[in-house]
Amino acid sequence: MSKQQSIEVTSHVARDFLQNAAYFNTMPKLVWEYVANSLDAAQDGVPAVVAVEITSHEIRVSDNGCGMSRKELSNFFQMHGENIQRKRGKRVRGRFGTGKCAAFGLANCLRINTTQSGRRNVVELHRQDIEQAHSGEPFSVRDIVVNEPSDEEDGTVAEIRDFNIRRPNVDKVISYIERHLSRYRKRTHVTINGHVCEFEEPPFVEQFERFPPPEVAEHVGKVSLVVKVSPVPLHDDTRGIDVLARGIWHETTLAGIERKERANHLFGEVDVPILEDGEWPIPAFDNTRNNMLNRQNPVVVVLLGWLSEELEEIRLDLVKKERERRRSETAKQLAKEAERISNILNDDFAQQEMELELTRRVSKRSGGKSVSEILDERGELWPGDGDEPTPWEQTGTPHGTGTQGNLAGEGDTPRPGPTVRPGSEPGARKSTTKGRRKRRRAVFSIEYERVTTESSRSRYAGDTKTIFINLDHPQIASAFEAGGKRTDARQFREVCYEVAAVEYAIALPYEKLERNELYHASDALFDVKDTIDRVTKRFMQVLHS
Repeated sequence: MSKQQSIEVTSHVARDFLQNAAYFNTMPKLVWEYVANSLDAAQDGVPAVVAVEITSHEIRVSDNGCGMSRKELSNFFQMHGENIQRKRGKRVRGRFGTGKCAAFGLANCLRINTTQSGRRNVVELHRQDIEQAHSGEPFSVRDIVVNEPSDEEDGTVAEIRDFNIRRPNVDKVISYIERHLSRYRKRTHVTINGHVCEFEEPPFVEQFERFPPPEVAEHVGKVSLVVKVSPVPLHDDTRGIDVLARGIWHETTLAGIERKERANHLFGEVDVPILEDGEWPIPAFDNTRNNMLNRQNPVVVVLLGWLSEELEEIRLDLVKKERERRRSETAKQLAKEAERISNILNDDFAQQEMELELTRRVSKRSGGKSVSEILDERGELWPGDGDEPTPWEQTGTPHGTGTQGNLAGEGDTPRPGPTVRPGSEPGARKSTTKGRRKRRRAVFSIEYERVTTESSRSRYAGDTKTIFINLDHPQIASAFEAGGKRTDARQFREVCYEVAAVEYAIALPYEKLERNELYHASDALFDVKDTIDRVTKRFMQVLHS
């Protein structure tokens, strides 16, 4: 009986490579991978300097790090190879050795230009070389320069070319990199297209420090959890607790309370060294590059359970305080004042919506339905074909007879031109569908909040069309004090009305842009000035009444 050949575990290198590349499916993730590699390769005692240049054709990530020798460069391209810096005893973020494939998540070519100890090496890898490895055999990286003598300083330049996407959104990349740098506990200097990346921590009004009970500390160690409370809801990329391991960030989480009231006001950090030092059959880290800890690891399970309990306790206290604040007499008076302001803004917005809708209809010469906000129980006023006064008139050049080749003339039956404008042309109301009466509902709302003296005096939440007025802003706080801390004082009301008018005037062009793709920047600038003038006049009528 012949001896059977043993079965071996093998890997299809090309498929493995491209499958790992698929994790880097956004430009921010891709750029961060190479920035993080550069930060990990920083020379001891030297601040890491990384320069990123992004164009529609390529990305260049240059650093002043250690560079790579020919041997180290070969190791860099080994799938799941041992991290060079870890092998040297440095604590770095890199762990699974998949970063070299990141470029191919969105592009087709990666070039590495690296110098170490007076020797320069340049290599390239192309997608076509990977895809040609049909049978799963290793594929070669193209040598461009091999151990060339060089007087350049040590460092590496990674170039990613031939994108499979449209022009990169540089602003999103900057925001993503800045947030990640805030979790990086080393001296760094990173620029993107000349912009110096600096993360500004959100303002906070409260801070808590919590320690695990003995039964939890037995698993996670004697760690310190710091929780800060933002006065305003935080965005997805800033809320939550950063989980670190010896200064290396691995996840940001709210540990299961994400959708609960006031949870989006919490942020902070906890450093858990055992996640970096410990060894388990089930690793603590998820190698899918999703910046998540492994929920199957026993220490991670205990850690997240403890975080959930601590955050929930803090959240419940915030909810209780907020409800007590809303029951106060001052809060009730502010709510009434906010309603007065919002009523004026919504009346103005209804007129703006009507004008925009009428313009759109006339320009398209269609009888499409209007938006619900601009209809009342009797229907919408439409200029022409009626005898009821309307606030509009038709404008534009009348059309001719329609005979081919004729210039536009009066024609037999004048028809509406391409626009409408304020006027007094008689018309009729467009009836609403029987049994489905529509009423204009409130669109904009006003809320007062306390968000520290350093924060802006107001902000606009486009998803809810809410204008928030910061009572802690020096201008508003001063007016409140001057008015004897009374919400009905003239000084205080005038400042709040002016703030609301400016914020509304800035928000209105965004709302118009959503409804009219031909809305130009010059129109927006005019509208801001016109809106402030128009709305403040309405406000003064209310203040004098």
